[in-house]
Amino acid sequence: MTAAPESTAPDVDGVWFRLDVDDPAGNAPYGQYHRQDDVVWAEFYAGGTLRSGRLVGRLRADGSFDASYCLLTRSGELISGRCHSIPEIDAQGNIVISDHFERADGTRGVSRIRQIPEPMREAS
Repeated sequence: MTAAPESTAPDVDGVWFRLDVDDPAGNAPYGQYHRQDDVVWAEFYAGGTLRSGRLVGRLRADGSFDASYCLLTRSGELISGRCHSIPEIDAQGNIVISDHFERADGTRGVSRIRQIPEPMREAS
């Protein structure tokens, strides 16, 4: 096992996040991040056009991380890519992650996800 790098960035382990979108109903994908040593991973759940998704990556010494992801949309489209994610603390004391992404189809951009309270999930 590789020890986690020393960092001043916030720890994302166990934290729930929702994609920061302009939707008053809050209908956006959400998920939970995890970290063990220098490995970061996340599971994304339904919301907006997302049906399911996964991310796995490696923590850098500065607290940012590089990751690959795969998403399944409600319409059945598979989206994959990689990202460089930078976690920071906002003015309210919550973690916000800026994801600088590049999809396999060449699309590039930056998305932001914001810390949320643990959501209530329906039993399957």
